[in-house]
Amino acid sequence: MPRPYRLAFGSCSHPSLPQPLWPIITSRHPAAFIWGGDAIYADRYAGLNWTAVGLHHHHGDNEWKITFPPPSVHLEATPDIIRDWYEKQLKVEGYQQFLEGFDMDIDDTSSLSSTTTPAKTTKVHSRPVIFGTIDDHDYGMNNGDITYQYKRESNLAFMDFIYGGLSGGIVEGKETECTLEERGSCDSTTDDEGSSINNRGIKGERRRKLSDPMYQRALDGKGVYGVQLFDFSREANTNDDDDSSVWGGGHWVPEHEAMIDPDVVDKSASSSSDNTKVVNYSTTHSVAVFALDVRSNKTPWPKGKHHNSAVDNSSPNSGKSSLNIPTFDFLGAQQWEWFQSALANSQARVNIIVSGLQVHTDRFPNDGNVVEEWSKFAESRDMLYDTILNSGVKSPLLISGDVHMSQFLRKDCIRSSDVQKWDSETKTMEQSSPPKRSLIEITTSGMTHSWGTSFSSQPKHHTWPLWPYSYLVSRTFMTICHFICPWNEIIVRKMGNNDDDAAQLDGPTEIEFDFLDNEKDAPDRGSLAVRIFGKKGYEPPKLEARWTFDQLSGLTNIEPEMTAKLRDFVSSGREASDWVCVPYRGLPSAVHYYAAIAIQFVVFCTLFFLPYIVLVVAFLVVRKRRQRHRMSSRLVAVDQDDTGRNGGSNGHCIGKKED
Repeated sequence: MPRPYRLAFGSCSHPSLPQPLWPIITSRHPAAFIWGGDAIYADRYAGLNWTAVGLHHHHGDNEWKITFPPPSVHLEATPDIIRDWYEKQLKVEGYQQFLEGFDMDIDDTSSLSSTTTPAKTTKVHSRPVIFGTIDDHDYGMNNGDITYQYKRESNLAFMDFIYGGLSGGIVEGKETECTLEERGSCDSTTDDEGSSINNRGIKGERRRKLSDPMYQRALDGKGVYGVQLFDFSREANTNDDDDSSVWGGGHWVPEHEAMIDPDVVDKSASSSSDNTKVVNYSTTHSVAVFALDVRSNKTPWPKGKHHNSAVDNSSPNSGKSSLNIPTFDFLGAQQWEWFQSALANSQARVNIIVSGLQVHTDRFPNDGNVVEEWSKFAESRDMLYDTILNSGVKSPLLISGDVHMSQFLRKDCIRSSDVQKWDSETKTMEQSSPPKRSLIEITTSGMTHSWGTSFSSQPKHHTWPLWPYSYLVSRTFMTICHFICPWNEIIVRKMGNNDDDAAQLDGPTEIEFDFLDNEKDAPDRGSLAVRIFGKKGYEPPKLEARWTFDQLSGLTNIEPEMTAKLRDFVSSGREASDWVCVPYRGLPSAVHYYAAIAIQFVVFCTLFFLPYIVLVVAFLVVRKRRQRHRMSSRLVAVDQDDTGRNGGSNGHCIGKKED
């Protein structure tokens, strides 16, 4: 029986808060852990900017956006502060133990003498590959963009972080002698069988920072984006008696073997006369993980009176490119070109694209200064959809973070040309519809804090006396949002006892600490399971779903069937985009949308001002009681005075009578 093949994802982790999830992650034995952003919180919260509240004409696209609630103000982090926070995360005990690896039982097929003889089980020590990307708080600038003065230093600190933490550290003297051309050959020795063993006891090729093309790009100030490949048909070499370890359970494929990263491919092509492309990995059991940097080259959010003004992009966005890069963009021209080429190079069975921000959502009418998501730069998001769907990669899957909760999201996409033809010829949904394909997004966020406990990353909101209020606000507000808001991209499951019902998805019924364990169980069956665990590992997953590779590739439909209407695709289409993607349950009505916004506004204001309301009410109640007490005291005094006077007069009269 093949052992489970797993990759783990997570985001939004504050080193000063409890981190109970690492033992659970370790027990799942993933080949890698991929950060989805906000591995630390380096910038410092400094209050709310109430002066930014208002209605603004947005980005010159003839749309009006509300700046509310007031955007938070954060002090930008310096390189020293960023590195200090990364050091704190590396010293978290559970994270340290996870980085040191774990023992795994694998079947040693070399021990088989016949087809009927059971395989011998051998223990192998595996160290997980640490990979991922950044978001704003580990970038060092809240809602960060290309204007951040320490962009390059922040990128390099992140690269040191994902390569750090193992006992013994990085041998800097040896590292500086290695280059990309050496392809991980330095700082290693050879065992008796000819296998490479590096100086930290890791058998096979060592993951080296300086030979990583992602590090080279960070060094050049281009950002931190890259790709890693895992071939689950590969098994660790168990024919050794030493105590060596393997990277990613033996499934990690070095960049120069994967030949997916365009920078590696170009360098290889320039040094070789043979341009024949050879695939050195299984195309049926492999997973490619693409990490996109949505910060280092991002256009700044227009602010205040400048919402409708042009932005001077003295950046890669404005450089020479064969692509039509949107004015308001997340990735920049160089990263777009890299991403398109990398997707074209991938022959992997599953292709996972990691972004620090949610892609499918369009939740709030406010601008990006308050709530960030790809929809705030709509043309850039359309370009992302086109790039993925036009590439033809198999089984694309989006992973995102940022929002401190986990969700399964789905959009259904149709080619723009088909939508136009469909609109002109059929006019109705009941008639023959053009081919569509679904694009799934998994949001995994909240390693240390979530809307189910406290959405705030500030440690003071997780301790007394602020924790009860923070818990009340977080849980109440987001629960109400999920009940009233027309978030039609959220996948909903019908509850049932049979397998068909269980394969359909439920909405977020519980908002707790969330962890995504993206599991490739029995890949020969052609499916993958996604499970999101809470902080209690012995409990069933909080969310769980399974999709076949054919469903993710658009070859078969995903249940339940799409309920979006023709008018949804027609109204969402843009002339410049090749694909039109809408929530699979359709676009919400304007009445529902704005009614939900109005209720959100009232709920937010009520919860935000609740402490002040309670204080005012308490003050008025105390004041009223004191006034009543004073009035009662005065009345008693008057009564006593009147009684004394009346009693004295009666006594005087009686005395006279007796005389």
